[in-house]
Amino acid sequence: MFTCDKLMTHFTLIVTAFLLLHCIDFSPFTSPTLRAVEATPEDEAVGKWAMQFGDELWELAQRMTKSQEIKAKYKEYNARVELKNGSELIKSITANVGRMLSRKMDAVRCIQQKAETVFEAFDFNYTDASENYQYYSSKFSTFDGKRAEELLEGLQEEARRYLNFTLNPDTHFYNISVDTEHSSVHVPSNIYDGGEEVLKTIMWSETLDEVFRQNYQSDPALSWQYFGSDKGILRHFPGLQWQQYGDKENADTYDCRKRSWYIETATCSKDIVILLDNSGSMFGFRNHVAKFTIRSILDTFSNNDFFTIFNYSATVDDIIPCFKDALVQATPENINAFNDAIEQIHPDGYANLSVAYEKAFQLLKKYYIDRRCNETSTCNQAIMVVTDGVAGNTTEIFEKYNWGTGENGTLNMNIRIFTYLLGKEVTKVREIQWMACLNRGYYSHVQTLDEVHEEVLKYVDVIATPLVLQNKEHPPTWTHSFTDRTYEPRENDTGTRLMIAVGVPAFDRTYLEENSTRRARLLGVAGTDVPVEDIDKLTLPYKLGVNGYSFVVSNNGYMILHPDLRPITKSGKLNPNYNSIDFTEVEHLYEDSDPRKPGESILQLRSAMVQYQAGEFKDISVKFHYDNMRRVSEEKQDYFFAPLPNTPFSLGIVLPSEYGKTWIKVGEEVLKNKHMKVNISDYFVGDNWKVHPSWVYCKYHYLEGHEFKKPEEELRHFLAKMMQDDWKWSEQYELDDSDKDDKDEVNCGRITLNEDAYYCNKELVHLLIFDAKVTNSSYGEWKFANKDEQHLIESFGATLRFVATMSGLTRWQFIYGEVEVENDQEFGDYHTTAIDETWYKSAILQHHQERTESFVYMVKHASDPAEDSELKVSASHAIFPRDGGKEAPACVVGFQFSHARMMDRFFNITSVDNCNGCIKTCASDEIECYVIDNNAYIIIAQNVNHTGKFFGEYQGDVMEAMTEKKFFQAISVYDYQALCREEVDESNYAQSLLHPIRLLSLGWRWFVAKLFWHYTRIKWWVDGAPFLEYSDEIDDDYEAVPDAFPGQSQKPKDITDDGKLLFEKKKPEPVYTPCDTRSTLYVLQPNSLEGINDYIKVPYSRPFYLKKIPNTNLLLVVVNVLMPSKGMRLSTEPERLNYDKVFPCYKLNMSFYERRRIEECFTQHPEEAKYTYCGDAAALRLDIVNVLITVFIFLLTRYLRT
Repeated sequence: MFTCDKLMTHFTLIVTAFLLLHCIDFSPFTSPTLRAVEATPEDEAVGKWAMQFGDELWELAQRMTKSQEIKAKYKEYNARVELKNGSELIKSITANVGRMLSRKMDAVRCIQQKAETVFEAFDFNYTDASENYQYYSSKFSTFDGKRAEELLEGLQEEARRYLNFTLNPDTHFYNISVDTEHSSVHVPSNIYDGGEEVLKTIMWSETLDEVFRQNYQSDPALSWQYFGSDKGILRHFPGLQWQQYGDKENADTYDCRKRSWYIETATCSKDIVILLDNSGSMFGFRNHVAKFTIRSILDTFSNNDFFTIFNYSATVDDIIPCFKDALVQATPENINAFNDAIEQIHPDGYANLSVAYEKAFQLLKKYYIDRRCNETSTCNQAIMVVTDGVAGNTTEIFEKYNWGTGENGTLNMNIRIFTYLLGKEVTKVREIQWMACLNRGYYSHVQTLDEVHEEVLKYVDVIATPLVLQNKEHPPTWTHSFTDRTYEPRENDTGTRLMIAVGVPAFDRTYLEENSTRRARLLGVAGTDVPVEDIDKLTLPYKLGVNGYSFVVSNNGYMILHPDLRPITKSGKLNPNYNSIDFTEVEHLYEDSDPRKPGESILQLRSAMVQYQAGEFKDISVKFHYDNMRRVSEEKQDYFFAPLPNTPFSLGIVLPSEYGKTWIKVGEEVLKNKHMKVNISDYFVGDNWKVHPSWVYCKYHYLEGHEFKKPEEELRHFLAKMMQDDWKWSEQYELDDSDKDDKDEVNCGRITLNEDAYYCNKELVHLLIFDAKVTNSSYGEWKFANKDEQHLIESFGATLRFVATMSGLTRWQFIYGEVEVENDQEFGDYHTTAIDETWYKSAILQHHQERTESFVYMVKHASDPAEDSELKVSASHAIFPRDGGKEAPACVVGFQFSHARMMDRFFNITSVDNCNGCIKTCASDEIECYVIDNNAYIIIAQNVNHTGKFFGEYQGDVMEAMTEKKFFQAISVYDYQALCREEVDESNYAQSLLHPIRLLSLGWRWFVAKLFWHYTRIKWWVDGAPFLEYSDEIDDDYEAVPDAFPGQSQKPKDITDDGKLLFEKKKPEPVYTPCDTRSTLYVLQPNSLEGINDYIKVPYSRPFYLKKIPNTNLLLVVVNVLMPSKGMRLSTEPERLNYDKVFPCYKLNMSFYERRRIEECFTQHPEEAKYTYCGDAAALRLDIVNVLITVFIFLLTRYLRT
């Protein structure tokens, strides 16, 4: 009854109001041109609410922040405002970063030179070595009585070969327990470390330890150093126990020869067409081996390679139709798209290899001409054939494309042919071998799955032969980014351990010895990892300033470093595409209106960097988003870029076009304070201050032995040292003669650093001391000026004030004394990054847009975790000191106060109409009053649960009207790095799991698997070498999460070790796939509210009043809720984009973006045929037991599945 009465009352009010408005000719449909221009009493009343509320907030802000006092200090201490020269700044930064990268290359060259010298002189006695030699094994050496991997039964006696580890946690190596005196060795699981060649490699490479140690002592910032041999042996420094990441039950499939630093160094860039025989004979086991062979081949490709796959029988078809007549880049997502596609094809018909060859040669011819391969001789082009036999003669095709003289349209393209013959019962072996041998390739006969891995890798040695034969140049190769192997993503991780690597080839020169019968081969690849974070630290982020940033682009246009590069999601999922995120996917120019259709400006900018040019693009309009892509502003930016010497990368910086052109310059603060007998440590008393955790002020080269719990402790330590008479400034990479560009010799005896060696950023330290001095006096003991001030502050519940500066210093103060909280976290623990904080960015943008002394007010987003038991409002204000007619952003001051008190004060003010009843107050049921910020997020609403949410979610028609009237601008921002969760249907899975037939099937499959396992263990002892049952997930540099691509789904295990899964239902793991999303964000337009002095009425929207709250970024919105509403709901949450084309076809245009090929490739040598071989066509061995068991398992498994 009560509900009905209430509804009738509301209905009566609505009808009465509607009739009354029409009687006085006041309709929501009245044309705007018919309204009076003078302010109505109602509008004036709303304006008074906004004015009074704004005045009180302004007075509160002045009292809390003492902004004028701090601003005066900058003038008192003679802060100089100077112009930034973007062109000079990019030169300085590239020189710093280039010097660091040059040191890494020198370290790797020293490893390579030592490896070649030692190998040539090494005398090896296998009998003595197999009986007496011991080494540190990453998998089998014990530490604290445990091995990383247990020895197989029957190999226990081999334990004597492995030395015991002495490991200690090391800060520099991510607190992993390591041995910085010795390296350790990783041997792939399918390789026996007691074999003659393998043991020889392990022995001679041990002498590399002295080079590893020398490199580390001269450059303690070096990360992992390693040497990977062509036998698959990896010697890495420092030594450590090998850890298996991801599913601990998976076999260790790591092989250094399949890592990008090895493959790219050995083979350079490649254009490859794979021909997959899909004829009727390729069914069953051969089909499975064929697909596994192709997956293994694709695992050896990287971002610098281009490829495609044709499947052929009587005709030739593209595996992925939208990739027709094109080579696509070997990005992780393209590789996975092909892996998914080959699972869907089914053998049929007869094989016509001639037609397949014709199409492959035609496609490669197009790229041969486009890339001017006949002029440069730097192209690596190959065709790989995966088949179980050859029918017909293909000589004419080779004569046409590969052996031609130029007459009659023939070509001499020198395309290599690699053939993989599958199965035991094969015919015409000689023909398929000759195809490879006569075309500079290699022939492989693959009979079983465990042969695939080694046979596939043999093509690498063949392609590397010309590089070895030229015997002079050792070109360094840089990889794209990858996650450090020791890093495992976890939920709520804020950063990712991204690395790039540099590799240098080492040559086996024994083929040059007199009467040598050895072939020319790669001895291995020396390399080291470089943390991307180390590059970022050298880009002078303090000098780039607020809303400025640096980035690094590869020769393929992919991001190595960028503030919007997000390899890991909040859920701890690693984006499988993280190392192939394009420049156009992270830079959001204003001209880019449609998804996946970049404008001309960004393509020109990208092209210039990819082509290794230096230059600048100024006044580029961008969609500048921040606060986790929830706020946006249209800004102008200046781009400066230049090549990073001796790398395929370009480095760029971005400066805001207006306020980014100036900065605060200070003098020699340490000497000045010493002269004035002032201890600089006095500016850093107490604990309520922080410095930017990612910036380098001063550091010891060797972190171990110099550990500090917090960056602030480290800074205090160095401030004290600066006051000593023997203090000297030093840089991380001091210039020496070895850094000259014209140097010929690598300095492998660079001066080593002592344990207490340190380095500092002198300019940044001086800025920090100056900022501390400027803010110090304002953050002494808090005292109220008078009772009125105390009453004002208490009425708003203001408790904390803060300041953050351009040098990365953040101070805060509790004006009533510090309050203990349960989690021991306070303001400074949540807000440590100064110029990178949302409230800092917002304050700078507000000053830039309005040119006023206004404050920015914001509350946490509704989805963000709480920082305090009580919701707080944060207010911030940017201080721009002036000097010589110029101003520069120096710091941001702010304070926090109670949201509840703010609401109380607001509704107290708006409960008085100020016009003798001309308007309903905010306490009325007829109107709803909101305070929203400049991005339309609710600060105050009558329903407190709406706080921190988007205004359009509750008043969508009003938000739409404000956008239509151009008070707000709607801006679409696209996220091309999103991961979308796919729903998993649990019902079908559970039903099939519990069905009796399913149980029987699982039991039989378990029995068959056990039978096969015991057979392979017996076969392992017969053959005398370890057997590895490879999983499809081969380890690679570009670590990806399972289920990361469309079409993939994680297969649940049929049975656990104890058999529980047969009877218990397990919830499937969530599946995430890469996707594109769009967020529609809103931003207030400056000066758009001038002249608004009445109800704002738009058809189909509730009428409303809108007033700017003076000296703030806030708006007062008063909505007449009695009028009808469309019930529209708007959102700023990201929405998944659905394209007309399926994945990966909607990204096809990216495959044709401009790239720069790696030019330092050696692809041909006149003596190649003399020092190479192309495979063995010896008689095939028939293992009847193997055949019978394989057939039995295959037929039984197939029967059970059906």
